[in-house]
Amino acid sequence: MSPKKKYIVIPWDFSEGSEIALKHAVQLAKVVNNGIALLYINNIKGGIFGGFSKKLKEDELKKIDTELTARAEEISKEFGLECRAFVRQGKAKQIAQEIIHTVNANLMVMFRAVQGNKNTLSVRDFLRILKGAFIPFIIVETPPSHDYYKEIVVPIDDDRRYRESLAWIIYMSNYYQCNINLMKPYLTDEFRKKDLANNVYFTKKMLDKQNIIYGVKTAKKKEAFKTAIFNFAGIIEADMIMMTAKYYLKWISGKSHESFDIPVMCIPPRADLSKYSSFI
Repeated sequence: MSPKKKYIVIPWDFSEGSEIALKHAVQLAKVVNNGIALLYINNIKGGIFGGFSKKLKEDELKKIDTELTARAEEISKEFGLECRAFVRQGKAKQIAQEIIHTVNANLMVMFRAVQGNKNTLSVRDFLRILKGAFIPFIIVETPPSHDYYKEIVVPIDDDRRYRESLAWIIYMSNYYQCNINLMKPYLTDEFRKKDLANNVYFTKKMLDKQNIIYGVKTAKKKEAFKTAIFNFAGIIEADMIMMTAKYYLKWISGKSHESFDIPVMCIPPRADLSKYSSFI
């Protein structure tokens, strides 16, 4: 790992949701002395990224910057963490990736939707924005249930793309000292069962190599995999569910009527796993 200080980025809109995301980011940052970066985006080149907003005038941007800088200073004093403020307008994807690079970010923590200047950036938007940006992000809706992240639930299936999650499983466990709870679906198809067994074997091998504490559980025969994941996470009072973009889009994205108390880490497609190859 690079000795350069790392930051957790929070897309900020001055809402209660931003403050909830902050609580989670502070928990994670304190474990390894990460910094926190507050990012306000006025997305004026919208299109697929959550629509677009009217370009703000210089004095309007300055006012937002003053308010965000003041909040960053309060956070630094309250929690004893480095906190930086960034106010940007333009193309959301370029802005987010620029800040991620600038602060050497290793995570993003966000509320389910972030309001800009008359436009909203959803998790689905950030999935597109962060594609190829090398970091996952954690979506939250409620304040942390515990003082620190300890139990993580991870769906493991027969899809080889699941292995995109593995570097992040190892990363989170080593970096934040978490236990890993793997949940696999009940399968009857012999070909899928074989692929699933290969993924389980490969995962166990990598986790054993890292001396990571983990368990493997199988969903019940007539229980939907999504239901099994969320029920099990609730039973063990999990601190986070980690999933690929495939499952986030299938299970959560767009279902605004559903709420979830457990934070969800979403791994963008084609995440660059080589950045953390030292863990594997």
